[in-house]
Amino acid sequence: MPALDPRDRLQRFVLRARRVLAHSLVRDDLDLLNEVARGTFKIAVETNRETGESTHRLKIQLPPEEAFESLAARLRPFTIGKESVYWSSVLDALEKLLSKETLASTVDIQSLRDYWSEVVEGSKVAQIYYFMTDNGTLTDVELADRWLNSDSLHTEPIKSAIGQDTTLNERYRAAAGVWSRIGACMENTYCLIVYLVNEGLLHLDASVFTEPVVADSEIDQPTKVYCTPVGAAPMPTSMDELDFSQWRQVHEDPEVLARVGPYATAVRGTDAVQAQPLE
Repeated sequence: MPALDPRDRLQRFVLRARRVLAHSLVRDDLDLLNEVARGTFKIAVETNRETGESTHRLKIQLPPEEAFESLAARLRPFTIGKESVYWSSVLDALEKLLSKETLASTVDIQSLRDYWSEVVEGSKVAQIYYFMTDNGTLTDVELADRWLNSDSLHTEPIKSAIGQDTTLNERYRAAAGVWSRIGACMENTYCLIVYLVNEGLLHLDASVFTEPVVADSEIDQPTKVYCTPVGAAPMPTSMDELDFSQWRQVHEDPEVLARVGPYATAVRGTDAVQAQPLE
């Protein structure tokens, strides 16, 4: 398979980044994601003045797991080496497309590589904290991996003793932080690319900034609907099979139109509908 053109790779990155930025959590709860990325937490201390006894509670606000799971899924291609938008390959492509002058004066590629590497590569060094029990220690990155592979996108069993000491809440807490930091890194890279394009230092197809990246939840488009009484003609699977002596546009037969039932099939932009007799 031929190597992917650097410009094409960056354009794919832009499309995927826009899809991530269009996610509801990014649109509506960006402040919360930033807090989670920074590892923000609160400690509540209650003291009984009579006994002197105190209790401590850890409090962390996280996004709903169901919504965050889809955000992590949108971010994941940036972390997989075989994907066209893998972060290292994207930075290689960016470096190839920029002039030496731009690289020297405007873009610090090495710092950007270090930033990505810090949030994506290496699971044995904690980004924010360690999880410790009598059975050992896990980094927050290792916890996040277990959430992704055992709770979220996959169902790998957790076999290690220290892994079995973790709870779903603990694994998700770590994952929320790790993937929020990956998202922040992606956004910074996207903003850099947008800046370079706007300054005329990088040339990409303008359509990648306007092409739809999220499917509509409602479909309303021109079409043609054909109908026939049930059993009068076989249901076509292509326009070549549509017998116009048997099928006619639904508006041409008010009686049939009134009896149109739930049976419909899309044929190259044209709907063929069989009439369902009323009970």
